[in-house]
Amino acid sequence: MKFKYKIVALFVAAIVFINLGIGVYAVNSMQQKVLGAAQEKLLSDAALGNALIEQQFPGDWSVNNGSLYKGSIKMNDNFEIVDKIGELTGDTVTIFQGSTRVSTNVKDAEGTRATNTQATDIVKETVLNNGKTYIGKANVVGIWNQTVYQPIRNADGDVIGIWYVGIPNTIYDRLAADFRNMLILFSVVAMMLASIVIWIITDRMTKPLVMLENVTNKVAQGDLTQKVEVVKSKDEIGALASAFERMIGNMRSSLTRIANSSEEVTMGAQNISTASTSLSIGGTEQASSIEELTASINEIYEQTRVNGESVEDAIDLVGSAQIKVTSGDQEMQKMLLCMDDINESSRNIGKIIKVIDEIAFQTNVLALNASVEAARAGEHGKGFAVVAGEVRNLSIRTTDAVKQTSSLIEASGKNVKIGIEVANRMSEALEEIKSSMKAVKNRIETVGKASEMQTQSIHEINSGINIIAGVVHTNSATSEQTAAASEELFNQAEILKKQTSQFKLQ
Repeated sequence: MKFKYKIVALFVAAIVFINLGIGVYAVNSMQQKVLGAAQEKLLSDAALGNALIEQQFPGDWSVNNGSLYKGSIKMNDNFEIVDKIGELTGDTVTIFQGSTRVSTNVKDAEGTRATNTQATDIVKETVLNNGKTYIGKANVVGIWNQTVYQPIRNADGDVIGIWYVGIPNTIYDRLAADFRNMLILFSVVAMMLASIVIWIITDRMTKPLVMLENVTNKVAQGDLTQKVEVVKSKDEIGALASAFERMIGNMRSSLTRIANSSEEVTMGAQNISTASTSLSIGGTEQASSIEELTASINEIYEQTRVNGESVEDAIDLVGSAQIKVTSGDQEMQKMLLCMDDINESSRNIGKIIKVIDEIAFQTNVLALNASVEAARAGEHGKGFAVVAGEVRNLSIRTTDAVKQTSSLIEASGKNVKIGIEVANRMSEALEEIKSSMKAVKNRIETVGKASEMQTQSIHEINSGINIIAGVVHTNSATSEQTAAASEELFNQAEILKKQTSQFKLQ
């Protein structure tokens, strides 16, 4: 059942119960007041009848020869007085001798006066036995009446009869029925008018709720372009509409920022992937160059060994060694340039990693804000809370990947620095070899010593080349890992874009 119908039903039910209670109370109160007025009238009529009897028939009440007398007048079958009092008051009037009717204007169903009939037991007990006045409802010849029974006393104060006046209950029952019917008609009309008024007021009150229900359903389907109509009321419904409008605006702004951030993350991941691929290719090329350089160094070593064994060929071998040393020095310069390029690439990658780290931090902040907004939305924000959680998990994974990549690049930078120092030492050694070659030409006798020094230097160079080769291989592996991490980051950014694309923001 709709909320509007519930309100109308509640108010109508309340009105029905209120009217029912008022009606029952009013009818009972009216009956009590009417009966009270009837009893007061009967007491007055009884007093009037007594006064009239005293005026027309002076003297005491007495029973003589089995008949009831007032003064010297016999009251048995004396219908004139009861008829006169009945005409004056409109009541039924009876004079009892003991408990037997001896004079009355009460008639039975056949129209015969109900003389020689008996009073009821409760009247006998109250009036004859206790000498008290009975006021209340009594059955008079099969008809219920409101009655007053008063004791008739003789000169000694003994109760010898009953003086009665009454009014049939049908008159009061008819009055009560008319009043009840009028009250029911009034209540029905009042409930109809109240229901119409309540329906109109409730319809106006629930229109904003219906509007909010429609907007909520569309927002639940992902349409955040909805606008909440302005509610002029200053009550809780108006405040709810304003708060809902602000909530939609905040959700729309947050999701727009998340969508834009996902685009930036995607572009950054693509750039990292491209740079890592290029770095991996460069590392492979450097490894090939180092292998060639190692081969050249081995040749120099071999030539130096032969030079030590054969002094006669020292001049030729020194010339050949000098040529090869010059070539090695050129290759070493190239290697130094390559190492500088590697170092520069590492610094650039570090900058890109910082950018990704900042993006991941902003994404995490946005996810936290989105989680807060989803918590404020209550039941309506549960779906969005799941998305915000996924975004936050993605940012955390990105931050971890960035930290790992940064550590690897930092280690690679340290190794590159070591390689540059080794290369510089190797370059210095080559210069020494050149000097030694010149000295060998002038002092052939020191060829053996020079050859020994060359052998030692070549050993150091070979060790440095092996270190450089390890660094290059490490850089190549790091580049592959960076490329894989950037690919994973790209995939996660695509997932984030798909999640945010479910919402209509513009």
